[in-house]
Amino acid sequence: MIDTHPILHSALTAGLIQYLSEQPLYVLCNEQITDACELINQCCIRIHAGNISSDMSSMCIQTTMHEEAIFQYASTDKKNRLAHWVRQYSKCHSASEREAYAAYIMACAVKALSALADWMRSTEQEAWSHVAEPPTDWPWDLYCQVVERQVDPNERIEALDQYVLFLEPITSLPCLISDELTPIAYRAIENAIRTKGGIISGMERNEEIGARDTAIIRQGRHYVASGMSRRNVTTAVHAWLEREVSKPLKQRAEWVTLETEKALTRKSVEGILKRNLVV
Repeated sequence: MIDTHPILHSALTAGLIQYLSEQPLYVLCNEQITDACELINQCCIRIHAGNISSDMSSMCIQTTMHEEAIFQYASTDKKNRLAHWVRQYSKCHSASEREAYAAYIMACAVKALSALADWMRSTEQEAWSHVAEPPTDWPWDLYCQVVERQVDPNERIEALDQYVLFLEPITSLPCLISDELTPIAYRAIENAIRTKGGIISGMERNEEIGARDTAIIRQGRHYVASGMSRRNVTTAVHAWLEREVSKPLKQRAEWVTLETEKALTRKSVEGILKRNLVV
C-alpha cells in the first residue's frame, strides 16, 4: 500500500527538498524533484517497515553505487532475479524481495535527482564564470533571475533526458511491472517528457518570433533608406505587417507562422523598431 502522505511534509525527504529548494534553478526542476523524492520517500517507508532498518543506509548506498551493473545483470537474467543481484551487490542478504526492489528503485531515483542537481550546479557556476566570485549581497530573487537567464535550453533538455534515462529501468524491468511504486516512476517520466516538450515548443516560438522581428526591422530600415521620415516609419511598418499576416496562406512569407500570424499592435512594432535603433 502506497503512503500518500505529502512528500514535502515527510521527514524522510525534507532535508533533501530543503537543500535543493535553496538552489537558484529549483523553480525549473520543482516538478521533477518532487516526483523523484516521492519515489525515494515511498522506498524508505517500505524498507523501514521491514526487518532490516539498521542496514537500510548501507543497502541503498551500495545499490546506488552498483545500479548500472545490477541493471545489466537483471535485464539479461531470464529468471528476473533483480532482488538477487541487489543482495549480491549490497551485501544485504537478509533483504526481502520487496525491500530489494525498493532499494533499486530508490537508486534510480537518486541518480535521476543527481542529474538535475549536477545541471543546476554547473549552470550556476557558468553564470558567474566571468567574475571572481558570485555576489553575496544581492536579493535572492534577483540572483535567481540572473542565473536563470544563463540557462541553455539544450543543456536543460539534456539534463531532463538523463533524468528520464535513470528512471526508465524501473519501468522496463519485467519484475517491477506490477510493483506499486512503478506508476510513480511512469508519472515522473511523463512529467519530464512533457516539460521537455514545453521547452522545445518555447525554443521554436522564440525562433519564429525572432524571424518576425527580423522582418519588421528589415522593413523599417527599408523605409528609412527610401527617405521616409522616421516619425512615419512605425505607422508604415505596422500597416505593412497587417497586410502581410492577412494574406492567404500560400502568399505569406515564411516568417508568418501560427505563432506570428496575429498582427502586433502599433506600440509593439514601435518597441521592436526602437530597441533596434530603427526609429
